[in-house]
Amino acid sequence: MSALDSAKISGDLIRSYWHPIAHKSELSNDRDFVRFDISDFEVVIINDKGDFVAFDNLCPHRGARFFTEDFGNKFVKCLYHGWSYSRGKVNVAGIKTFQGCNIEQAALNQFHLEQCGEFLFFAIEPQTTLEEQLGPEVFTILQGIGQGIDSRADFNRYPFECNWTIALENALEPYHIPLIHSDTLASLQLGVGENVFYGENSIWYSPVESEKVYKRLKSLNRFYAATDAYQGYMSIFLFPFSMISSTFGYSYSVQNFFPSPSTESTFFTSRLYPSRNSDPRYRDMTAGFVQSTAEINRKIFDEDHQICKRIPSKSWSTSFPKFISTLEQKLLHFRQSCANWNK
Repeated sequence: MSALDSAKISGDLIRSYWHPIAHKSELSNDRDFVRFDISDFEVVIINDKGDFVAFDNLCPHRGARFFTEDFGNKFVKCLYHGWSYSRGKVNVAGIKTFQGCNIEQAALNQFHLEQCGEFLFFAIEPQTTLEEQLGPEVFTILQGIGQGIDSRADFNRYPFECNWTIALENALEPYHIPLIHSDTLASLQLGVGENVFYGENSIWYSPVESEKVYKRLKSLNRFYAATDAYQGYMSIFLFPFSMISSTFGYSYSVQNFFPSPSTESTFFTSRLYPSRNSDPRYRDMTAGFVQSTAEINRKIFDEDHQICKRIPSKSWSTSFPKFISTLEQKLLHFRQSCANWNK
């Protein structure tokens, strides 16, 4: 498959699907926002007096960017000419100077928003509802996860120096874990586990086979409110660009692998959301564990990045590899889903 074909697929997927963009805990205050680079545009989601709004990060006047930060708390205000947005309306500075141009129609370029529990998804031209895209099983799982999350503990963003397909396939298959993550993820001694497929989405459930690590993790159960979390490692793939991973449900790492204009670069973002404690007094006690999890996750992502940098975009195709491990079933599933968009 050529780079042009890969770019065509990514463009179709960006426009046609719902994409997870935030957990409501990140936007709990008026003017809280999160910004994402996606292909050749930027998406901002903001709390506007209690309403959530997703929009193109460009002022409708002359196209200046409203925000350059990844996240924060600010007014939506263009620093070029003072146009702003609040309570669902664009406020035009010096509005009387605009004659004969229907200035009253000035508005943000907004995107569609839907919720799955506490998770917020945006879309440009969605082909289905969010629940139809996720399927009832995954939708219900995400509802439960979102309700158990406390707040964001880590925000990690940088470009992966590889095509988005390469970055995603690396995240999908566990075959590389013993070699690439020998001192991090491999220390859990993850078992072969089970892949469960729900349409284009999938979940990998893997037991922790290190008895020492399992007992240590199991002992932390009493500190967390979640009682039905999978007692092992779980990795959820939300087609086309997102992953959610967790060990014992103590925290959830949400990763986005959004395509960039370059065939050799991916807009990567990861966020860590600890689960709620069973008692507020445990929060200080588990703070060190949360910090350690964030540090280990960052190291794992860097290890992934370093190996992905070695794989050129021309190595990827919707065709199945000539040689395939039984540990790469999710990779085949992903390629088949992409191939359906290349017809």
